Amino acid sequence: MSSFEDFGRHIDKEVSRLKNINNFEDFGKRVDEELKRVKTFVKDDVAPETEKRTSQFLREVSEKIAEAAAWIEARNAARTEKESQKTPSQS
Repeated sequence: MSSFEDFGRHIDKEVSRLKNINNFEDFGKRVDEELKRVKTFVKDDVAPETEKRTSQFLREVSEKIAEAAAWIEARNAARTEKESQKTPSQS
């Protein structure tokens, strides 16, 4: 069965559930159920993957910052060496 057909069945199921909401109390219960489902999804599926990607991103950024710091230090060292090789009359 294709995912499109599964999606269609899911939509049909949700529409039939919505038709059964007769009052605000039923609506509130339905909203509470959906919020619990979304919270569980975020906690169990989204958060771990987000944390994994965030930690990888931070490691990559850390490496780039270390490379930039090394480049700046090398540039300053070259500048300092060049200035120290000048004779006092060239200053």
